[in-house]
Amino acid sequence: MTSEQAAQLIDDTLDLVHQRLLDLESNQQSAAHQALAEEFREWRHPSGGHIDLMVCPGFPQP
Repeated sequence: MTSEQAAQLIDDTLDLVHQRLLDLESNQQSAAHQALAEEFREWRHPSGGHIDLMVCPGFPQP
């Protein structure tokens, strides 16, 4: 996976998380909303303004 593909995957995931948070809020499921928000807090608000992507050891480079 290229860094561009990884960045797109993160963007797509955050879009889905955002939609799910809206759904949970509209259905008044505050516990599930809070749990999901906590799970993706660093993705949504990364330290330093960006998410560091690292290659997993053992995987071939593209």
